[in-house]
Amino acid sequence: MTEGEKNKNLKECLEYFRERPVYKKFFSKWREKYAGLGYLGGKITLTGLDQEEKAQLSGFFQKDYTESRTVTISAQVFEKRLQNSRFAGISGEELLKAYFEQPLVIKKEEKQKELEKRAFYFNDIIKKSQGNTASVWLKLVLANHLPGYEILIQQYGGDPETFRSVLENFMAAVQRLTEMFREGNGCRELLPVFSAKVTGNPHYFDAGTAAEKLLTAFFSWQLSDTDSEKMTGAEEKNRLFYQCGLLRDDLSNEVLAYGIRGWKRDGSLHRGIEGFFLEKEPMRLTLHTMGSIEVIRAQRKQVYVVENPAVFSVLTARYPECAAVCINGQPRLAALLLLDSLKGSHRFFYAGDFDPEGILIAQRLKERYGESLHLWKYDKKWYLQFLSEVELNPRRLKKLEQVYIDELLEIRECMKKKKRAAYQEAMMEIYLDAVKSEESENGFVSSSADENE
Repeated sequence: MTEGEKNKNLKECLEYFRERPVYKKFFSKWREKYAGLGYLGGKITLTGLDQEEKAQLSGFFQKDYTESRTVTISAQVFEKRLQNSRFAGISGEELLKAYFEQPLVIKKEEKQKELEKRAFYFNDIIKKSQGNTASVWLKLVLANHLPGYEILIQQYGGDPETFRSVLENFMAAVQRLTEMFREGNGCRELLPVFSAKVTGNPHYFDAGTAAEKLLTAFFSWQLSDTDSEKMTGAEEKNRLFYQCGLLRDDLSNEVLAYGIRGWKRDGSLHRGIEGFFLEKEPMRLTLHTMGSIEVIRAQRKQVYVVENPAVFSVLTARYPECAAVCINGQPRLAALLLLDSLKGSHRFFYAGDFDPEGILIAQRLKERYGESLHLWKYDKKWYLQFLSEVELNPRRLKKLEQVYIDELLEIRECMKKKKRAAYQEAMMEIYLDAVKSEESENGFVSSSADENE
């Protein structure tokens, strides 16, 4: 969100609340609470409200208060409802400042007392977890306000004793992961199974929980020295957990592959993958399976990577000696891990759709794999030849502003003018002719897969 968009959103937010008189009482209570705590936390209680005022609160918080004598709302509920509304991106503290058009005042003595109480609380937890990497992280986060600090402070401000239990389970989880890596078997564990072993509750580290947020922040810190790749939020979280030994989404996170072989950590062939290889059939390679493989090779040096399943299906049926991968839209973690494993020994020929989303996928893969990836039949000539009747609306065209690598700039500008898409299914014969030409001129170059047997 740009600064201009945020200012507009804040203006609309203020108009909404100022048009409803009950929020003057509501925000005044929060200003008093803030002055005492030094942050937006705890709960407020409103009394003596008439039916209209209760209805106004019910509208925003999506809860019926009309029969309630008093209305109690926590900071956590306030912040959550704010972020789930059309005013997402504005924090409760920002809203308070803007509503009263002046800085929030903190009672210094009360603030100092609260800070000392909070410091004692966290120091006690750190001392009890000496030797645990998580205690090192916790100490650094609190001292330097690193990512994760807001989670800690917000959760502490809600219910410190309940949060103590969350922190203890978080510490136990990190300790268990440390022991798993020390054992050195390289196996990854399903998150619900791991969660049940550590806490007794398979859903303890489910997405959105305070415990899961702490693990995510900890993993980000732990892997901060690794290369950061552009991924969607969900896939980035999957990557973090995977690299730290946990599988969040092991079976539905998959990639279509053909002509590949895999070797396990003990050097033996993965018989499941080998079966598909010998039968010359495509396979769905899951994140679960990827976690058990040490080495992956394709049967050819050239690996055709395509966006759409139909192209993948025809290509592998027509040329059973080829090697191919289908990412099926935005590449998921399983697809990226497979390509990462193949990168050192193979060259990728990538083909996708000519639309804003397809071009961004191509750019993302080119950035990740560099000279190892060739953008296959991805130029202005083919875009214009296979132009469809599908018009691109302004919202989709705006995505083209994110395209910046040299190889895609000509297509980007042409697409801005034509405002239409071209799809790779229509180009099937072009791809097949190209593969045929490469086979007849150079032959498929064998990979070094057999060296691993």
